Amino acid sequence: MSILLLGNGINLQERLAPSWGELLQEIAKVYGCTSEDSLSNTLGYEMFENRILKGNDGEKELTIHRKIANGVETEELKHKNDWSSTIHAKLLSLPVKTILTTNYDYALERAAETGFKHKQNTKETIYSLRRYQDAGGKRFFHIHGECGYPRSICLGFEQYAGTLQNIRQSIVQSTSSEGDGRTYLLADIMNGITEKPAESWVYDFFTENVYILGFGMDVSEMDLWWLLSYRSKQMTSNRLPITNRIVYLDTGFDDAEDKQPDCDRTKCKYRIEANEQKKRARGQRKKLLETFDVEYRMCRGKTYDDQYADALRYLSKEMR
Repeated sequence: MSILLLGNGINLQERLAPSWGELLQEIAKVYGCTSEDSLSNTLGYEMFENRILKGNDGEKELTIHRKIANGVETEELKHKNDWSSTIHAKLLSLPVKTILTTNYDYALERAAETGFKHKQNTKETIYSLRRYQDAGGKRFFHIHGECGYPRSICLGFEQYAGTLQNIRQSIVQSTSSEGDGRTYLLADIMNGITEKPAESWVYDFFTENVYILGFGMDVSEMDLWWLLSYRSKQMTSNRLPITNRIVYLDTGFDDAEDKQPDCDRTKCKYRIEANEQKKRARGQRKKLLETFDVEYRMCRGKTYDDQYADALRYLSKEMR
């Protein structure tokens, strides 16, 4: 079975949600402080949150999370009626039943089901290993939290560390009180001793083909990098019978388009520098992912629409 892991790139493509940097800047204005663009997402948020808590007596973390949830669930997103031409709808037309997303909003569910309302199906309100939303015959896991549960929104080191702790415990916890305790739940699942729980997404990284799109795989995503690293080590050591594929779909402009001097000298200089920086980042990302046994594929085009169209063609062919 194939599953998708989708990031905020699909929302940015449809102009339905702000980027992380834009969102922090908007909330910073409310509190009269500044955010740091030069820092990683997690460190930048920790500095941002601490500035708010120290400068606003009585302010609570939950209040900040709620403001972020409100900022992500934009009015345009909540009141959009026609999803048929969006990248969301096109991705949902693929033969997948399970979709993972790092997005906090419910754009995917709204594209899948008219009049969608989030539902409570678990007592899990802080972390996001077992909570899911069903819509349009598909199951959606918001692996870094969701707007309907503001406490679950994964932002700073504390939340990421707690998430990773829970993921690791789910994978390597002992299922037996005998011997040295080295009977792991994941091993039992991989060897057909225990059935994979349908209400958890973590094991899909070891059992299903995972296609990643619209997600930058920033170094701050420690939980996902740990999963990829752990999976790779199990494959290298042949400890577990892992045969699934994980494919990362990157997007970028045609090389020829990057080189066209269609602007004045100053603008061209900055454009070339920006392009070179993006290419270096893509090269580093490719090298890292391939080291962790993740297949890397570049989806190119002259426009963002062309790039996502290329990704959709590839996914359609893969999932036939």
